[in-house]
Amino acid sequence: MMCRFTFIVFLALGCPYNAEFTDYFGQSRLVYEWTTVDFVWPSSNDRSEALRSGSFIPERNLIAGIKVYKDTIYLTIPRWRWVSGQPATLTKVVEIGGQAKLEPYPSWAEQKVGDCNALQYVQSMEVDTNTGLMYVIDTGRVGIRGNETTSTRCPAKIVVFNLETDQKVSSYELPESFVSSDNFLNDIVLQYVNGKVKYAYMSDVIEGRLHVFDFDTLMGRNFEDQSMKPEPNNGTVIRVNGVDYNYRAGLDGIAMSYDFKYIYYCPLGGYNVYQLPTASLTSAETPKPRLLGRKISQSDGLTYGIDRLYYGALELNAVYFWSLGHAMRVQGLPADKVVMEQQSEVVRGDMDKQWPDTFAWDDQGYLYFVSNRLHLFNSNTMDFSGHDRSNMRVWKVWVNDTSYLYQANLRTQQSIVG
Repeated sequence: MMCRFTFIVFLALGCPYNAEFTDYFGQSRLVYEWTTVDFVWPSSNDRSEALRSGSFIPERNLIAGIKVYKDTIYLTIPRWRWVSGQPATLTKVVEIGGQAKLEPYPSWAEQKVGDCNALQYVQSMEVDTNTGLMYVIDTGRVGIRGNETTSTRCPAKIVVFNLETDQKVSSYELPESFVSSDNFLNDIVLQYVNGKVKYAYMSDVIEGRLHVFDFDTLMGRNFEDQSMKPEPNNGTVIRVNGVDYNYRAGLDGIAMSYDFKYIYYCPLGGYNVYQLPTASLTSAETPKPRLLGRKISQSDGLTYGIDRLYYGALELNAVYFWSLGHAMRVQGLPADKVVMEQQSEVVRGDMDKQWPDTFAWDDQGYLYFVSNRLHLFNSNTMDFSGHDRSNMRVWKVWVNDTSYLYQANLRTQQSIVG
């Protein structure tokens, strides 16, 4: 099954690998690693002043979201717990003098806390490689998980950047009636209809709900369900390398199917993953989530390729996948009836792949992901001295697959969804 599937994808991608490509499945490569991150500053004096004033506190900066466009890796630094010390929330990786540093994207001016025209708190984004546009979700406030408060609360928004020109092309403010100022926008996926992006789906951890935004009508719809809440019976206890961490967090990772017919989602504090028809969210229908199955571990981020749903298995320091096509063949059931049973390991590393957080795709068959030891960061037990190895890593692993957005502008020309 695996060889036949990957061979089809291999031809579709046109990747420059020979017939032995299956030998490379699951092979991971370390792209970048950091004990603490540093930025590309306008000058050394600016960096020194930022350290002196507390506007840059290295131990407060943890990478989370990741996306790849052409040869550039984009990373987010969520301003989770503090209102200062994190000078940039959206960045791209650049190499200077053999060191990987983070350059504020698209500029330093776009990172200013308290300026509602700038980015306040970015956890996730999505890149549409068909157009070169990056869709960024901004909660509108900083320190959302900490004890510090800020006087400025900006509206939540979706900001769109052109990665070819590094220019902001659109900004969509999301009204309070749609996305509360108390939101925790966590993840975003896009839906193509008739050759273009029409909908954005956003998970909200605090509200435990899914926000759906229509770029054509500028209208939104919310959907909330008990399946989006933390699970009982120790579903919120995540054991990493023998230590228990409690995460009473709701709807977190979301993924869009390759045919744009289904949203897959799960709470961070729980094992179950659910399937929800997109048609029920973009019409007058009443959405009816379906329990797809139980993952081998709780997970943070999700992503979907052509046929596979990938997730980070937090308790196993691993990445796993489930194949829809394989399940349909084995179970003899359609996509809306199959259950998640067989799940396969892609890659694992008990020391260097702790907390596989978020995912990204390139156009060469690689799945990228961030491992960031978030459990240690949140429990104030992260070692920033370097004695306990690097804290944050960017990996890429060969899966011979590609993003759900691959050639979506062509595949959906005759779409009738939505």
